[in-house]
Amino acid sequence: MLLAVKIGNSTLSLAKFNNPEKEKFSIIFDKGIKNLNWNELNNIAYQYKGIDCIVCSVVPELTKNFMQNYQSLFASFLIINSKLHTGLSIKVKNPEKFGVDRLTCSVAAYEKYKENLAIIDAGTATTITIVTNKGEILGGSIMPGLQTMNYSLNEKTAALPIIKINKPTSALGTDTESAIRSGIILGTVYAIKGIIKEIEKSIKFKLTPILTGGNALLLSKYLSFFHYLEPHLVIEGMRLIYLKNIKN
Repeated sequence: MLLAVKIGNSTLSLAKFNNPEKEKFSIIFDKGIKNLNWNELNNIAYQYKGIDCIVCSVVPELTKNFMQNYQSLFASFLIINSKLHTGLSIKVKNPEKFGVDRLTCSVAAYEKYKENLAIIDAGTATTITIVTNKGEILGGSIMPGLQTMNYSLNEKTAALPIIKINKPTSALGTDTESAIRSGIILGTVYAIKGIIKEIEKSIKFKLTPILTGGNALLLSKYLSFFHYLEPHLVIEGMRLIYLKNIKN
C-alpha cells in the first residue's frame, strides 16, 4: 500500500494506492490549505501507519510540518525532488528549482504517451511544461491560475467582485461578472493556445497537449483544439516515482 501526499498552494490531498504496481487509487482527503484541520489530518494519517509514503509539495513550510508530524509513522518516506530517478532529463537552467509538481506531472504524462507533449496544469498557477518523446523536459510557461486572477482582480481594485468561474462563459460579457469570467477563462484559453503555438515555432515540431489539475475539467470545455484530459497526473506521477526510487 502507498499513501501519496500532494501539497499544493491551495489544497492538500491524500491518495491511497492499495497496490502501487497498479494505476487505481482513491482520494481519501482533499482540503483547502486555508481551512486545513490538522486534527482531521492526524486521524487519517494514523490509519495508514506502517505503510510507504511519498510527498509532492510546492510549499516548503507545509513540507516541514508534515515531515515533523508524520515521517516516523511510515515504513518509507520520500519527498520528491529533482535529484530522484524519474526517467526524464531536466534540460532547464537551475533544474533544482524546477517545480516538483511540474516534474511529477511530466513523469506520468511521458509514461502514458511517449510523445512530444505540452502538459497544461491548471491549478493555483496555470503552467505549460514541454516534454519531448526522448524524455527531455525543455521548459515551458507559468501564468496565474483562474482563481488567482479572480482573487487578484478583487484585491487590487475597488469595485470588482470575486465571481463564480464555473458558469457558462462567452467572449462578450454583458455585465461585470460575465466580463470578468470572459477575461479570466477565455484569456487563459487563448494564452495557452498562443503560447503552445509559439513554442512549436521555436522548437520546430508539433506538441500533443495534455490538460491536468484542479481546473482541467472547466478549461477543457473551452479548448477548441485536440487535447488529452488527465485530471490527476500529479498523483499518478507520484506512484511512478515511488516505483523507480523505493519499490525497485
